Amino acid sequence: MVKPTLIVDTIKLALVAFLTMLLNLLQPSSAKALETTVDSLWADDEEKVVATPSSKTRKTKARRAKAKESVNLTFADVDRAARRVAATLQQDANLKKGDRVMLAYPPGLDFAMGFWGCLYAGAIGIPVYPPYPGTLAKDLPKFNRMVDDSGAKVILTNRTYYMATQLATAKSFFSSSVTWPKDISWVSSDAVADSMADFYTDVECSFDDLAFFQYSSGSTSEPKAVMVSYGNVNAQLKVWAAIRETDTMVSWVPSYHDMGLVVFILAPASTGARCVSMSPLSFIKDPSLWMRTASKYKATQICAPNFGYALAARKTTKKQVADLDLTHLRQCLCAAEPIRIESLNAFTETFAPAGFNPKTYGCGYGLAEATLAATGPDPYNPKEPVVFVAKKNALEQHKKAQRAPVDHPAVDTMTLVGCGTLRPTFKVIIVDPETHEQLPDCRVGEIWIQGESVTKGYWNREQYTKEQFQATVRGTADTPENHYLRSGDMGFFDGDVMYVTSRLKDLIIIRGRNVCPQDVERTTELAHDEVRPGCVAAFSIETSNQEEALVVVAEMRSDLKKDQDKLRAIANAIATSVLSEHQLRCASIVLLRPRSIPKTTSGKIQRRGTKAKFEDNTLAAQYTHTGVIQATPKEAPVAAVAKVTESTSDGVIRTPEEIVTWLLERLGQEAASGEGPAPTIDADTPWACVGMDSVAIVGLSAELGEFLGCVVPPSAFFQFDTPAKLANAPGLATGELETQESTLPEGSYVDENGEIKAECYDFECFPEVQHLRGQLTELTDAGLVLPYLDVLTAEKKQQLNFNTYNYLGYASHPATAQASKDAIDNYGTGMSSSPIVGQNIINTQLEAALCKHFDAEASVLFVGGWVTNVTTIAALVGKGDLILCDILNHNSCVNGQRLSGATILAFPHNDVAAAERILKSVRHKYRRVLIVIEGVYSMDGDVPNLPAFVALKKQHKAILFVDEAHSFGTMGQTGKGMCEYFDVPTTDVDVRMGTMSKALGSVGGFILAAKTVVDYLKYSAGGFVYSVGLGPANAGAALKAAQLMGDEPQRSVRLQELSAFFYDACVAAKLDVGTNVRGACVVVVYIGGTVETVRLSMRLSDEEKTQSPRSCTRPSRRASAGCASSSRTCTRKPTLVARSNRLSASWAVCARSPLLSRPRSWKKSMRKSNVI
Repeated sequence: MVKPTLIVDTIKLALVAFLTMLLNLLQPSSAKALETTVDSLWADDEEKVVATPSSKTRKTKARRAKAKESVNLTFADVDRAARRVAATLQQDANLKKGDRVMLAYPPGLDFAMGFWGCLYAGAIGIPVYPPYPGTLAKDLPKFNRMVDDSGAKVILTNRTYYMATQLATAKSFFSSSVTWPKDISWVSSDAVADSMADFYTDVECSFDDLAFFQYSSGSTSEPKAVMVSYGNVNAQLKVWAAIRETDTMVSWVPSYHDMGLVVFILAPASTGARCVSMSPLSFIKDPSLWMRTASKYKATQICAPNFGYALAARKTTKKQVADLDLTHLRQCLCAAEPIRIESLNAFTETFAPAGFNPKTYGCGYGLAEATLAATGPDPYNPKEPVVFVAKKNALEQHKKAQRAPVDHPAVDTMTLVGCGTLRPTFKVIIVDPETHEQLPDCRVGEIWIQGESVTKGYWNREQYTKEQFQATVRGTADTPENHYLRSGDMGFFDGDVMYVTSRLKDLIIIRGRNVCPQDVERTTELAHDEVRPGCVAAFSIETSNQEEALVVVAEMRSDLKKDQDKLRAIANAIATSVLSEHQLRCASIVLLRPRSIPKTTSGKIQRRGTKAKFEDNTLAAQYTHTGVIQATPKEAPVAAVAKVTESTSDGVIRTPEEIVTWLLERLGQEAASGEGPAPTIDADTPWACVGMDSVAIVGLSAELGEFLGCVVPPSAFFQFDTPAKLANAPGLATGELETQESTLPEGSYVDENGEIKAECYDFECFPEVQHLRGQLTELTDAGLVLPYLDVLTAEKKQQLNFNTYNYLGYASHPATAQASKDAIDNYGTGMSSSPIVGQNIINTQLEAALCKHFDAEASVLFVGGWVTNVTTIAALVGKGDLILCDILNHNSCVNGQRLSGATILAFPHNDVAAAERILKSVRHKYRRVLIVIEGVYSMDGDVPNLPAFVALKKQHKAILFVDEAHSFGTMGQTGKGMCEYFDVPTTDVDVRMGTMSKALGSVGGFILAAKTVVDYLKYSAGGFVYSVGLGPANAGAALKAAQLMGDEPQRSVRLQELSAFFYDACVAAKLDVGTNVRGACVVVVYIGGTVETVRLSMRLSDEEKTQSPRSCTRPSRRASAGCASSSRTCTRKPTLVARSNRLSASWAVCARSPLLSRPRSWKKSMRKSNVI
């Protein structure tokens, strides 16, 4: 057993736990290669680069990673990130060594952090394709089956994906019966406090321990998890030992795919290579990006399945090639699906002008059950791909590989590409699958594999593991040293080169993706009632352009030969269902007469026999679809073969008719460039019936987005399944399209008795109510009490309040209290009418005082801060306008935006550059643009770059709205807010919003703006016109506070000093304060989860400890990762503030681990103190 410990001296910044363990276990000759570590991390943008320091320096200061979004990661960053993830799994999630964790990340850097964190913790990571939030009804069942099969206890992801899933789940309460797995915890790795890294505990590991699971990409009905051990990983790393530290690797292959995980996450860790990764979606949208990136970063290695090379060759223009330099490429790996020489030749021909050398091709063969590669190129002896042109008849009928003479008819030959030679630690033999006899060279048999990289088998599949992993050659003893892995693939050796000919199993492999035929067959059976259950065969064929394509053969219940229209409709339904469920295009659909599909004597479908009859054209077909299904003829079909030129948006909002025309022309061009005659396509032809699959849809969505000048999500093509439906989708042409997860079938709101379900009218049965109660139960079961809606009485013990926003102390000031009483004596307790009837003089005095202090021309009062934002935003913009808002805006802003009817586009938090990109793209499409931001963000403690937003609004003729609820009275030298803080003229901000419940110590809200704006609001803002006026008591208190604020600017300064003092204490205690601005009135401490935050709150407010600070989660406009926010007040005594800061040390301990015992200084820190 080996204990992975941190090497402090020479590899201080390495990925310690996993890599050091391997370093200690490796032979001396291999140890040196492992000393260099890597941040081979996934990206969610077009490209991200992670650099590795030179082996000559090995200094603490590593070269930083570079990316378009300025993501900089040193080895220390990666190591610490992995440690904090591991510590969270160990302590908060209570995971033990060997527990399973689902890694459900979108493409990005966070996946690698989560993966290494699992290894550090001794947990078994399970990389999976994360269910797409827009299609949960389709994606969740497969994900849930993998969770059930693996027994995973935690779903590890990032905040972005977690929030997306929660929003999608909330949106689909009434539209989907599929839910996320129960009894499983979510952990957002990027929300974990950095201080957690200090509490990581090393885990003892050995080569026999499991490192991760690898699920087959197509295993949907019966998922099988391949168990990969540390020993398997160590052996596989030897295959990649030729990669040098000075190399640069470029990839778009997903990290959850075994090729992406091993080649671009694990392999560089033992070589130190520099890695450049891009999102797979970016590659599909623009395949030329791959080689452009390789050229930009002087790549030495690239890697992709066969279809990637073919797609890049087909979609890269000569003009783009002219700007490339591919002379640095040393190895171009191609594997994961059948390799076609035509694809490689096309790639060579396309990129030869850029200096591409075909000798760099490295064709290989492998599978997840062998960790990855078993055969491949000799990296020290590069050569062009080896080709074997075999006689087709001898190969298929006699299982012999005989080279065809040069003059042999091409139709009777099969061109095979060599998959390289044996890689280190492997032994591969060819065996007769029936007799288990080993075969000589050039005899076709099943490929059997032996070696240290061969994994332990399938999780919880003992019988299947025995069958697949413990095969023995006839005549040998059934002992572990004689066991082989049965690959299920057929091939032969010619000398030392291995060739793969076909698959013994029926697995379908298309574009590197494994698809179980049973899944496609089941989808086909459910597509239409006329399909006869148990009488469907799905298989793949090789098309004329040497690509794999899907064929579905289905038997009908009745003889429909005379009803071609109905057969056409059935074929359309099958094609559409297969595309929707599996994102695959049916290249051919054959509908058979009843009782004619080939079967065995026991009644099982003969897929290979059906395939043979399909290729011989001897099936009893009643209807055959090849390439494109013809839509039912209409009176005036649209011919769609016109040339489509490259087009970008010209600023005009397109009509549905224009969109339909564009789509039909684009589809016609694609169809005309395919096999056979160009078909006739009309506006009602489903995408599935015009040769569209998921890859084609992603590409077309990007092109349509360019044509419209806005983003068109690929999911829109699944929701609106014809050109006409998509073109008429509300909001498509303006970028406002909202895609939905699913549409309920008719009658889904009624039960089996035809009655409306209780969840539709009974509040007790509302899914939302049940969800809330489930969350509260989760807290109760954990022994926690949420301090939400707590009743505060005089009988309770006094506590140090971490959540007050009585920033300047005026809520308890004697002068404001007296002013409030005087106002009641003079004007009564309420207005009892709308302000338009008339205002009390005290209200007009308050308006004048606010204008004087905050330097404004005019102001208008409202009865509350929330209603101020809602009604003002809704009054300023409407349909045909655009609201450009920060994604973390307050709930009041969000609701005002929605009620306005304007288009809403959100930009990443405080990202001025992103906002500018949006305006440059769409400003011309909207009458009016309102930019909505906050002063101090109440749940984040940071501030916007106000001068940059002012410049942006001026440049694009927009209106700037700033919510200063938490910055009025707290920011700037005299508390006048963000304009004073940034030295920006108040006239540069069109609308400033404030509340009276914060610095003014009262209740209400107000708007500061030009007189024209205020007059307009007083006549049109519903929250003013149709609401009662501000009450005298509140107006009197706020007026006095505004007057005192001008006389006592030191209160704002004192508040900022105390906030900075507390902020410094949190930083010293290594609490994660995120992007907090030092001195801001809100200090946010990230804890990592709701339960953890409530647990911390209870620890800090333990009744046994008298005085205690209070902290709890608060309702927010977004899903929270769990945080405790502390608001400061200027009136606290210095001794009390010092005590509260000493408390932060205890807070830090609790925040890191709620399970730790209380520190000895706890009682001393909790001495009685009064809050003034």
